[in-house]
Amino acid sequence: MVNYRRRAIVLAGTSVLLLAGVATAHAVEPLKLGIMPFNSTLALIKTHAPIRDYLQAKLGRPVEIYTSADYFTFINESLAGRFDLLITGPHFGVMSIDKAYVPLFRYRAVLEPLFVVRPQSGIKTVADLRGKKIGLSSRLSMSSIGGVRWLQDHGLHVGRDYQLSERTTHGAAVAAVAVGELDAALTTHTPLKQIPEDVRTKVTILPTEIKVPHLMTLVHARLGKRDVEAIRVALKIFSDASPEGRAFFEQTGYLGYEEISAADLRALKPYVELTRKMMAHNE
Repeated sequence: MVNYRRRAIVLAGTSVLLLAGVATAHAVEPLKLGIMPFNSTLALIKTHAPIRDYLQAKLGRPVEIYTSADYFTFINESLAGRFDLLITGPHFGVMSIDKAYVPLFRYRAVLEPLFVVRPQSGIKTVADLRGKKIGLSSRLSMSSIGGVRWLQDHGLHVGRDYQLSERTTHGAAVAAVAVGELDAALTTHTPLKQIPEDVRTKVTILPTEIKVPHLMTLVHARLGKRDVEAIRVALKIFSDASPEGRAFFEQTGYLGYEEISAADLRALKPYVELTRKMMAHNE
């Protein structure tokens, strides 16, 4: 089902293609780049435009950016093969690899779930989160899965010891903490870096000990070995040798691309199992 949010993103991508030339856009089937909805629609378009534009230029093929209304819809559409390319959470990445997606890269930065709180809140340790209302972008985000597991490891259980409140994005959850609507929010360093500075200055970080591989980039095997390799090479050049790539990784804090290893997949196994359980409760 196509929703208005996705339609807005497709139109934004197509407007760039039309500037490049109508003949090219009609000659080759566009690649569908699906991006997990970890930020607002406009922020996703703005942040990932350099990747889209670079791939279009190197592959000689239009690339359209898609997302979904929520994480649950996104992972289900990913597993159904709706997208040709994926930029997705590492736990979703492992699940997608089992459904014919080929692993390309993960971001070099380490994904560290963390809590943000107001400096004057008195929340200094995990024990101080007891009885609090904690915001998150989605129960299925990697930061949420990791944070909930960390709280469980410290004897705090959702519903009994604290309450969860879902917001549309990481930024919305952090902003709710900044204005006092929530006691804390689960997020990671990279979305925190991408929210407005006036919001960031009103919160402080309560770290966790959890560190997992970051967002993954995958390509569907149906494209064939030649196209898969062409995309892999283009993205590697984007990361290592292009000014556009250097600017992208500096501005986002993602640092660059790394190959997805067997060790990465093993480290994510417990979080994938928890994700599947949480998805089952969503159905």
